Amino acid sequence: MKRSRIGLTAGLAVAVLIAGCNSGGGAKPSKTLKELGKDEKASIKVVYWDKSYFFQQYGNLFSAKFPNIDVQVVSMQGIYGSGKDMNEEFQKLVDEEKPDVLMFQSPDMFEKWANDGKLYQLDDVIRQDKFDIENILPSVVEQIKAKGNGNIYGLTPSFYGQALFYNKDLFEKHGVPLPKNKMTWNEVLDLAKRFPKDGQGDNRIYGYAQNASYAFGEKKQLAFQFMSSIGSTGGLSVVDPDKGAVTIQSDGWKEALLTTVEALKSGAVYGGSDEKFDPNKPMSMEDITRKDLFATGKVAMTVEGSYMINSLQRAKETLKDVTPVNWDIVTVPVDPKNPEVSNSVTLSGLFAVNASSSNPRAAWELVKYINSEEMAKLQSKSENGELLSRTTYVKERDGRSLEPFYMLKMSENSLSKNFDKIPFGFYQPFNELAGTEIMSVVEGKKSVDDAIKTMQEKGQEAYIKAKQEQDAKNAKEGKDQKPAEPAKN
Repeated sequence: MKRSRIGLTAGLAVAVLIAGCNSGGGAKPSKTLKELGKDEKASIKVVYWDKSYFFQQYGNLFSAKFPNIDVQVVSMQGIYGSGKDMNEEFQKLVDEEKPDVLMFQSPDMFEKWANDGKLYQLDDVIRQDKFDIENILPSVVEQIKAKGNGNIYGLTPSFYGQALFYNKDLFEKHGVPLPKNKMTWNEVLDLAKRFPKDGQGDNRIYGYAQNASYAFGEKKQLAFQFMSSIGSTGGLSVVDPDKGAVTIQSDGWKEALLTTVEALKSGAVYGGSDEKFDPNKPMSMEDITRKDLFATGKVAMTVEGSYMINSLQRAKETLKDVTPVNWDIVTVPVDPKNPEVSNSVTLSGLFAVNASSSNPRAAWELVKYINSEEMAKLQSKSENGELLSRTTYVKERDGRSLEPFYMLKMSENSLSKNFDKIPFGFYQPFNELAGTEIMSVVEGKKSVDDAIKTMQEKGQEAYIKAKQEQDAKNAKEGKDQKPAEPAKN
């Protein structure tokens, strides 16, 4: 599995090295690691997506530089699958294989492991080795520290970020001013409304589309995703995880709903398809690419991750009958009250040192190399859609500057903790409910106030039900588990 896929969802990626045999608050004595002797041999295990992909990305280069460190790869492929709890399966894998270096795709899982004392704290050894973190994107370092109560338990060579992609030829053809950095959602939508709305079939274009690269979503799904994007830009959250309360009945969310409804009713924003997506129907890569509204020139603007650059290149190579998009990017839309920040930077693919590693120095050498200046320079020559954490090599791709991905500071709202407290079973029914309510307003069946009230009340009911089901599941699993055997000396 490529890390660029994780961006989808994101999806797209930061690695954190995990530190600290001990956890908890309070001052800790300085911890250093004895360096390996010139001829000293060591053997370590690393948990990664796939063995061959690890050696292709990092392992071969690391082994050439550190021939005395033998690296074995524990594949994560077995932890995925229908009905499997990825967190539980990951824990089982670590218990069985006892790896020295861990790779987390989820920042929430990384945070839990760091705060449970399962990861090695790296601050002291970073200072000991004078390892350069000054040239790592500050937003990345801030998130890493926020996940570790102010300490560094990991590092990442890449991260997932978003930008506003736009079709320069469509803007010029219709005489619309080009987008700028740090526009608000209202400014983006004002530009979208200046494009014609009277086209039919393949001649129909839209000023903006949510998830333009995946244009066979149902209308209510896209409607909720659109409203969520607007709300999250303003720092809004659907749930307060500490109080266990749905928080959508607020002035901020009401404004986000009004903006969403007005934009969808204007015809300037793509509202989804009546075509039902059949997951059992096989689709070729060409079929999928033809569904991409931006890559096929049917949308003027869309917010997407850096992987969109690869998608556009693939469309250029695959769709010979489609004119390649003359694209460029600016920053994602911002909150007018706080135009210098964004919540579009996400950690993923976090590397860490197991607190129980018997070879912490060798494990740290691997994590350090993966996140080194040398590795960043090598990775900058590849075009896998990832954004490098080290800013020295932030240049351009396909002739376009990548600066909009790096320009904004991290919003404090993005550093919020405890979202892992929200029961996973809450999201699907709430998203369905919210999408239905939004469309009822678009279709004139309900007022904005009534829709928000229903989202709040039924959403809270869905939260309570999901929490009760999760608590019952956790209690049952706790009873079913046998007591752990004492560690053998």
